[in-house]
Amino acid sequence: MKYHKQVIFKGEYIEAHSTGEKSYQTAVELWSEITKSCVKHNCFKVLGVGESTKPMPVMDAFDHQNLFRDFEVTRKYKIAWVELSKNAVGSVKFLENVLLNRGMLNGRLFDTVVEAKQWLLK
Repeated sequence: MKYHKQVIFKGEYIEAHSTGEKSYQTAVELWSEITKSCVKHNCFKVLGVGESTKPMPVMDAFDHQNLFRDFEVTRKYKIAWVELSKNAVGSVKFLENVLLNRGMLNGRLFDTVVEAKQWLLK
């Protein structure tokens, strides 16, 4: 299995898991499902947990600004993200910086799921 995703409504937040090789296309698939679930449940708090076997290429990470625009992921979304694979943290951190620098992100990257969930729900 090269890529797997799962998006679940947990009552107070949406939890999204993605495992495998990451690319712009896998991000499109994941955010399509996340945004549909957020709108369906009127819940815009997102806990993302990634476990990348192959980190996202830098240009794919950079292009997330287009993805966020296309899916209307605005600052009303509160996003807490964790990347469990240490070799992929750099590309996720770059993605975070691109979105923060453009004022497109109400969120941040965390080291652990516990930290991310605490921040998300406060």
